[in-house]
Amino acid sequence: MAMTITMPKLGLTMNSGSVRQWKKKVGDAVKKGELLYVVATDKLTVDMESPADGVLLAITVKEGEEVPVGAPIGLIGAQGEQASPDAPADTPAPTGAGSPSSPKAKKLAREKGIDLATLSTFEGTGPRGWVVARDVLRGKASPVAAKMASEAGIALESFDTDKRVMKADVQAKIALLGESISPESHSRVPATQVRRIIGERMLQSVTTIPSVCYFADVDMTALNTLRAAYNERLQKKNLKIKISVNDILMKLCAKLLLENPMVNASVETVNGEIKAFILHNDVNVGFAVALTGGLLVPNIKNVERKHLTRIAEERAELVEKARSGGLAPDQMTGGTFTISNLGMMDVGAFTPIINPPEAAILGVGTTTDKPVAVDGSVVIRPVAAFCLSADHRLVDGADAARFLSQLKELVENPALFLL
Repeated sequence: MAMTITMPKLGLTMNSGSVRQWKKKVGDAVKKGELLYVVATDKLTVDMESPADGVLLAITVKEGEEVPVGAPIGLIGAQGEQASPDAPADTPAPTGAGSPSSPKAKKLAREKGIDLATLSTFEGTGPRGWVVARDVLRGKASPVAAKMASEAGIALESFDTDKRVMKADVQAKIALLGESISPESHSRVPATQVRRIIGERMLQSVTTIPSVCYFADVDMTALNTLRAAYNERLQKKNLKIKISVNDILMKLCAKLLLENPMVNASVETVNGEIKAFILHNDVNVGFAVALTGGLLVPNIKNVERKHLTRIAEERAELVEKARSGGLAPDQMTGGTFTISNLGMMDVGAFTPIINPPEAAILGVGTTTDKPVAVDGSVVIRPVAAFCLSADHRLVDGADAARFLSQLKELVENPALFLL
């Protein structure tokens, strides 16, 4: 009996994914545990193994095609076995003349009022030429209209009509969407899956989280001195790892997050209604890694229990994995707090967007020499702008201000960390 391969769920927030690459072709023998395909999500790519021994009977999605979690993407079975892509995996494909159609395609055709006979002008895109659901939607339009809609990135389902979609209908839709501008005056770049998911998550954040931003100018003199001393000591020990500003901030924030549990929390909602606040016992600090075409936020688990050199080692490992596409799902999920540091990009100050379901995020700007008052005198000190964005459903203004004030005090007087 054939086994259906489905799009796996690789994280709590994953709703869809795509197959970046199939490592086997239809008809190839596969063994359980053997690398079969690579899944791409909004955050990472993951090598997936074959769930069983057998033959890859069918591939029901194209490489790069985004599908929901749990959707069928292929079939594995015995040599010579046949199965339809949309029907139960043990249903054999019909033989003989004509264009075979899957049950799902037939049902969709009935709902849309489409005569499957009109689809005989092109071969189905399912295995062995089967007509599948996506072919039915394509058949809703004339060949020219379907091609135009595909090139313009317009879904045929968006045409609310019982009649066949024609060239003129697509032209009208393109004009309505403002795509009638001459090609010479603009370029059109399709949104990647990473950009789409980032956009969705950021939109979710700004539309569902009542965030408030709190600012503080922080004197970085003591922290920079401490960092230099740490790195000098590591160099004398011939250790290649270097402590960064982010590493120290993670450790300081972990201490304060345990003392301010609502900042290290998340909201539990059901149908938009708040049911509970989840207070996390561990501090898992995420940090933003900028990549070409996207942004990843891996996190270091249990920062409160780790010494500074271990935090630095894990941070370096995660950055390297992020850049090479080797992050594991658990390294991208489970964060309870995030630090976004744009200091190296010469950004003075910014308001970071909270990474749901976390309650807060710390934004750190570049360190700049500024005149400050010290003991009645004006001196030049390295100063950075900190911004704490906090979810006001959990974190009241006074609590957020206290957290940021305590962090400022620790950064300017690191010895207080021992108290």
